[in-house]
Amino acid sequence: MIWPKMSVVPKAKLLEQKDRVIKRQDAFYKEQLARLEERSSEFYKVTTEQYQKAAEEVEAKFKRYEVHPVCADLQAKILQCYRQNSQQTLSCSALANQYMRCVNQAKQSMIEKGG
Repeated sequence: MIWPKMSVVPKAKLLEQKDRVIKRQDAFYKEQLARLEERSSEFYKVTTEQYQKAAEEVEAKFKRYEVHPVCADLQAKILQCYRQNSQQTLSCSALANQYMRCVNQAKQSMIEKGG
């Protein structure tokens, strides 16, 4: 079989054309990649800003309440009394009654305030 003779020049030109096409495609894809990276960066920035804004709104809406224990002084006295009178806890009943009245008054106060 006889192969068609191709000169070296057309092969070289063909390779040059393919090389130019590849370089154009490479430039195109690099440009597309740069655009996608820029969009991604913008999206990240906007998303981060929106998240921060939403977090601040939620925090402002649901502020943490400071909790102060009610009747803490009486509670401490009762605990001390129980420790000192571990075998005779009824001797602490007067303190326990005071504590219960204090707690009930605090509950009533919270109900009246609407809290």
